[in-house]
Amino acid sequence: MRKIFIITTILITCFSCEKQLTKEAPFISENVVFESENLTEAYIADIYSRSAFQVASNENMGLISAVGAEHINFANWQTPNNAFIRLYSEETGPGPLDRWNFFNIRNMNYLLENIESSETLSQEYIQAKKAEVRFLRAYDYFEMVKRFGGVPIVTKVQNQSDPEAELYVSRNTEQEVYDFIYNETQAILDNFDNSAVGADGRVDKYTVLMLQSRAMLYAASIAKNGEEGPNGVTGIPGNLANSYYQKSYDASMEVINSGMFSLINAGDDKVSNYASIFLTEGSSNPETIFAEVFEPVIKGHNLDLLATPAGFNATWNSNFPVLYDFVELFDFTDGRSGKIDRSLFNSETEWDINDFFGNRDPRFRASVFYPESEWQGESVWFHNNTILSDGTKVNSTTQTITRIDGTEMPQASEPRNRRNTALLLRKRVDENNPDPSAGQSGQDFIVFRYAETLLNFAEAAFYLGNTGEALDAINQIRERAGMPLRIGITEDNIRQERQVELCFENHRFWDLIRWRIADQYLDQVRTRGLVYSYNLDSNKYIITLKNAETQIRSFGPERYYLPFAQGRLADNPNLVQNPGY
Repeated sequence: MRKIFIITTILITCFSCEKQLTKEAPFISENVVFESENLTEAYIADIYSRSAFQVASNENMGLISAVGAEHINFANWQTPNNAFIRLYSEETGPGPLDRWNFFNIRNMNYLLENIESSETLSQEYIQAKKAEVRFLRAYDYFEMVKRFGGVPIVTKVQNQSDPEAELYVSRNTEQEVYDFIYNETQAILDNFDNSAVGADGRVDKYTVLMLQSRAMLYAASIAKNGEEGPNGVTGIPGNLANSYYQKSYDASMEVINSGMFSLINAGDDKVSNYASIFLTEGSSNPETIFAEVFEPVIKGHNLDLLATPAGFNATWNSNFPVLYDFVELFDFTDGRSGKIDRSLFNSETEWDINDFFGNRDPRFRASVFYPESEWQGESVWFHNNTILSDGTKVNSTTQTITRIDGTEMPQASEPRNRRNTALLLRKRVDENNPDPSAGQSGQDFIVFRYAETLLNFAEAAFYLGNTGEALDAINQIRERAGMPLRIGITEDNIRQERQVELCFENHRFWDLIRWRIADQYLDQVRTRGLVYSYNLDSNKYIITLKNAETQIRSFGPERYYLPFAQGRLADNPNLVQNPGY
């Protein structure tokens, strides 16, 4: 299935990359597209590719983590670093966070309107393809509603000759869009059998249920935590929160009860076990529910090239510095809080790096490069200098010193490793990639995985009053991670567990938005990185703080929704701007 899907993706680029098949495309007549399974699959593969589940690619694949204050990018000219400053307005629009995928939705509507007229495709095949495309349309609407609130729901092909009343569609309410997503996914469930093929990149029953699980949780959170906007298109009435929590709970429960998925939990090494989740592909991974499939060269990406630390076999490296503020969420395996008194980061206090980092949550160690991390048989270094016995600081990156245990280390690390935060993204990076050059990484991007199912279930159960079920779901995840089990459950426990378990997977920013607490983490905040000096005599590090970003972050109350640019408003006079812009 993976090979078929990739080959089909190539087919579509040969004849219709930028042209709608509703118009004349080179070599192919619109009249025959839905008379051939191969051409139909190619048409749908193009829809998949435009859904862009990974959100951005290559240097920009860190976009959502950057705006969510998990990690940033190496250089300020890179899009994620421009985005986290979040200087969007009615004049500039939403910038790189934009998602206005009505071109893709038009192509979906075209298939849904025309495939039924096929004279050669079987009804069974037609219904299966319609269900697949209706899911992708619902997914696109979810990506838009979480950005803008209410957006126009368009379910028919629009043509330039249509009356203005049909072309200039008004915004539906945020509630109506979430209800549309639920009703669409509910309507197509019976078109899928019980087989699980989502890990190979095709929509199945469990993928549909997971969109319900996630989207309904978002709707419930907005109803519970948000406010209805003055123009009627943002916000959801608070009295509907429980009904959405129940829908999310029910969808998650169906995935759980299917018995088709489980947490990867092999062996006693919790670090390597967690890391393996993101490097085990296809049906070999019992945790993956749905993934966007990648293959080197054919449809590859640059993660290994960009994320590998300096000093190893990658030429454009150290691109994703992790913010220390986010690291504080990772507690220690003995139960200590990961948030350490910052006054202790001074020129006098010394730290055992194996405790400061090495005894933290194994999910941290599997997700972040820190001083003396092991990689490809060697240590990764981040220190600025080495303090000798006489107090002298030496900082050559080419000269070495001999440590107490007889091993050697450089006097100072490669500058790129310590430039922003002296911590780097490790999650999803493939240590065994023999050629991390451009386009040579093939790790799939997991869109839905079973750990999220449990987290969604726990959150919905908690607000529905089923605290025992919520606690059990959270403890399943903590047991797999090698962390102490909770004896009780709170809202803060659930939120912390979600951020830690799903770190760097494009969740945190949207979670902070739907919980309506983004201002606590993103407004008037100067995020921090670390500076290390290694003491040769004590074999410990002096750790101090530094500013990780060039500007203070700002997040006003209007920013829970993105603005429409003036050009978009001018294109459709029936659109109304979001509150506060």
